[in-house]
Amino acid sequence: MIQAFLSRTPVFLALLALLVLATMGLLILFPAVALLPVGLAIAGWWVCQQKIRTLTLGLFAMAVTVDLVTEVPYEGHWKSPLYFPGKLLFTVPGMRTPLLDLAIVGLLALNAYRRAMGITIDGPRTPPLPRPLVLGLLVLPATILWLQVWGIFINGGVSRVAQWQWHQMMVLPLLVALFNVALRGPEDYPIIGRIIIVGCCTKALLGAFFILTIARPRGLYHEYATTHSDTVLYATGLAVVLMSWLEQPIRKNFWRMVWVCSVILMGMHYNDRRLAYVSFTLGLIAAYVLSPWSWVKRYATRAGMVLAPLFPFYLAVGWQNPTGIFGIVGIFKSLVEGENLAKGQLDYRDMENINVVATWERNPILGTGWGHPFLEVLKLPDISHAFADYLYHPHNSVLGMLAYGGVVGFSGLWAWIPIAMFLTVRAYHRAHEPVQRAGGLVAVSVIVAYINQCFGDMGTISWLGTVLVAMAVTCSGKLATVTNAWPTPQPLRKAVSESKKSGNPVENLL
Repeated sequence: MIQAFLSRTPVFLALLALLVLATMGLLILFPAVALLPVGLAIAGWWVCQQKIRTLTLGLFAMAVTVDLVTEVPYEGHWKSPLYFPGKLLFTVPGMRTPLLDLAIVGLLALNAYRRAMGITIDGPRTPPLPRPLVLGLLVLPATILWLQVWGIFINGGVSRVAQWQWHQMMVLPLLVALFNVALRGPEDYPIIGRIIIVGCCTKALLGAFFILTIARPRGLYHEYATTHSDTVLYATGLAVVLMSWLEQPIRKNFWRMVWVCSVILMGMHYNDRRLAYVSFTLGLIAAYVLSPWSWVKRYATRAGMVLAPLFPFYLAVGWQNPTGIFGIVGIFKSLVEGENLAKGQLDYRDMENINVVATWERNPILGTGWGHPFLEVLKLPDISHAFADYLYHPHNSVLGMLAYGGVVGFSGLWAWIPIAMFLTVRAYHRAHEPVQRAGGLVAVSVIVAYINQCFGDMGTISWLGTVLVAMAVTCSGKLATVTNAWPTPQPLRKAVSESKKSGNPVENLL
């Protein structure tokens, strides 16, 4: 592609002159970065030689592995070896737009250019996602733009804050579009699972290293190890190995499940996020309800029936002494009671939720729009020293969307989730290959984990949650197309029929 473009002599000479001038200018003004234009030119040339699929999977791997610097990993006490690449990806000094944004838009533009010019380096075009899913993802940015107009231009909100209330939600449809271009179909599920497992184990080992060798020896207070958003990553990693074994219970999958789960559970322990256990448990419940009666499900049901009479006693003892083997009860108790109820005080999150609901009640249909803080009918502790805009970002993003968008705005912002869940469940019951079925259950678990994160810990402004749920939605859409869970467009149906007649696998079309 780039060779054909540069073969035009005037174009080549113009670009070469521009590169020389830029290098000479920087050599005079800023000698330390004089080679930057040359480096960027080489990097651009290399990118243009790669397949969109390769670049996108590399971007996904980087996003789930490097430090999420926007959430202050390790509470700022330590910069891991993955801090600098994380800083490059999620925050670019001197720029308001993260490098991840630029990479997503750049890869989509590169794909559009290749398609327009008839360049076939990326192979056959992938089929479209199911139309209801596409519609839900188009309604999302349209709703965001409406709330921007309503909140900023009509109701006089703060535009600086508004951008970060909706930024990750606006990127989500672009991520789905990019993943849809890059992924062929269910045959790509294994490589996606490996990327997620590597990211999980990396975060878990780094978190354990920080707690055991840095935080505890120095007596540092640590609320978490890596970041809050790693909750979604850990729940996803556990789902990958558990659902693989559930759908194909062979020895290889079992032992992989054992060692991967041991590493991830260690990471969850040191990260100390209650939502991680809740998301993991609800993902298991969803898989149990959806899956057929295999021997694994029968044995799990029998074990549950045997242990059920002992559960009330376990709960009663653990409620009074939630330590050791009763630690799970302690997590459940903290979720029910909050942290300050025993002291006769409302928990911070409860106070915040009351305030957000009160904000919603002022305009339940249209909300306040973006750029407005939630009301403080109950005065909250001032945490502006740690989070200056805390009144604009409630921990419960679901209630926040209701407060800012009302019923109308919330429906537009949230519609893609029930659509994606419907298609995923429908496709799962029509899938026959173990990899396809496991991928469907993993997608369900990721969507559940994302919903929990939105409800409990600012999930809508989380980069990691956004990247993972975008991948899950894309995979579920691909699965729905392959299994015909949603009617396939007529041209694609004809191509599938011809592929079957020729003896080629249907998945080769993806």
